[in-house]
Amino acid sequence: MFTAIILLLLLLTPFSPVLKADDKLIQIEYHNAEVPSTCIQCLQSNQRSQKADRVGIATIIVSCLKNHAQSLAASMSHLASGAKDKEMKNRFEECSQGFSPAMKELSSATIRLKKAKYDDAERSVNKALNCYNLSCQSIIQSYKHTPKHVVYSMRIYEELSEAANRVIERL
Repeated sequence: MFTAIILLLLLLTPFSPVLKADDKLIQIEYHNAEVPSTCIQCLQSNQRSQKADRVGIATIIVSCLKNHAQSLAASMSHLASGAKDKEMKNRFEECSQGFSPAMKELSSATIRLKKAKYDDAERSVNKALNCYNLSCQSIIQSYKHTPKHVVYSMRIYEELSEAANRVIERL
């Protein structure tokens, strides 16, 4: 009986290489992304990544990107509410509002990935990055009291944009 159980376990073992193959795909994709550490953190935070194909991986990265956009919009809104300088307050509000079209573009990118419209998905990711670049980058650079976590989140947003583009380009 014990031997039969061992034999049964050995027969079931071939299913684990499937997970290794998915791990291999994830490693290939995040190395292609040019920002492997940021990309792998994103993928590891999502349970679906273990069973994802290339489109699924791109979709997960776009989802991470959208989450960062939402977080940055909230951070900018918070900075605006605490700004004593009226000009900086207005600029932070503009920056926060600039993430709204970015999030719409990222939602469009997700839909386009699912419809296999990869060039359109990449354009949407680029538009989302441009919304951010136009409205926020100079604001943050000019304000000396920007919290470090906001600056870090902005860098991650840029890196995830780059990662999404690199993965989508290879679809």
